[in-house]
Amino acid sequence: MILLKRINEINKNVPVSIERFISKDMENYLILKDGYIIAKSLDNSFDTVNIITPEDDSYMDYYMQNKEIFNYSDDAFDYNYNEATSSLIISVPKNEVVTKTLHVFYVQETDELVHNTLIILNENSVFNYFEYIANETESHVSFVSNSIVKENARLTYTGLSRLSEKVVFSAIRNGYVSRYGNIDLSVAEVNDSMTQSNTNIFLLEKYATASTKTVAITNHEQEARFKQLVEHLAPETEGFIENYGVANNNSILVFEGIGKINKNMKQSVARQSNKGIVLGVNSRLDANPLLLIDEFDVIASHGAAIGKMDDEQLYYLMSRGLTLNNAQRLIISGFLSPVLKKLSTDSLKEEFVHAVENKTL
Repeated sequence: MILLKRINEINKNVPVSIERFISKDMENYLILKDGYIIAKSLDNSFDTVNIITPEDDSYMDYYMQNKEIFNYSDDAFDYNYNEATSSLIISVPKNEVVTKTLHVFYVQETDELVHNTLIILNENSVFNYFEYIANETESHVSFVSNSIVKENARLTYTGLSRLSEKVVFSAIRNGYVSRYGNIDLSVAEVNDSMTQSNTNIFLLEKYATASTKTVAITNHEQEARFKQLVEHLAPETEGFIENYGVANNNSILVFEGIGKINKNMKQSVARQSNKGIVLGVNSRLDANPLLLIDEFDVIASHGAAIGKMDDEQLYYLMSRGLTLNNAQRLIISGFLSPVLKKLSTDSLKEEFVHAVENKTL
């Protein structure tokens, strides 16, 4: 059971790092700082969406009614569940189609941030969710989200993390997808922190589909490890894993993608793609694509392409008048575009591009 260890007082000022988004082009947002909602702006598109915090009487009812679907546990997950200091439930009613994006900003300011989010999409619903995770002081940040996508529901889940080198970051994102449901999960981890991130998608019923994309950039002495699992627990399901990475300076970046098709899950499809650019002489980028297949009548594939920036591409761009830095910037921007195009506002896109340039050029 999630028990919140709350502080007595909280600075309700919106951090400058977040203010620049909501003062420009941001609509429909919540800002949580150290477990409290300190600011929000929602239009009537979200009138039927239940946004629940532990202060609400219905919080534990919602959580416990849906907890039985979880089939994932490890030390980091259990720690988050038992020690949560911040929590949020988002529940979308049956047949509700919300075309606009809900932006949720999670901010650490005083103590360790241990946050847990539960997203529930009931039958035939559609929802777009964006998360931004940031810190203000030296800390440990533990973040867990569980997304339950019921029959014929569709969730678009996008995330951007901007954590400093003063943070150790642990993230677990789980998705549970029912019949004809779909989850499209895209996360850009452009942190400076030591990072361990696990994404797990469980395809529970026939015709469930999912895709998970991760973009990660490391530099200096940073070490970041990303593990993605798509597990087929029903026949005729489809999952796609994509990883895009850039390793610079003396950093270490590791991707481990696992497509798992269990026995009797016939006519399922598991695909995986890993692409990476190694910029630093002493940097390291590992891609470990795995297929765990226990059935014959399936389609499964994986691939990895890791290397330094293409000299011919650089030469071509520089022959057209670009400087070396501008040519590199153009190549990297194109390489990372699968997540860039998922960001919903110009200010978020600018933030992503700025972070990429700072970490790579």
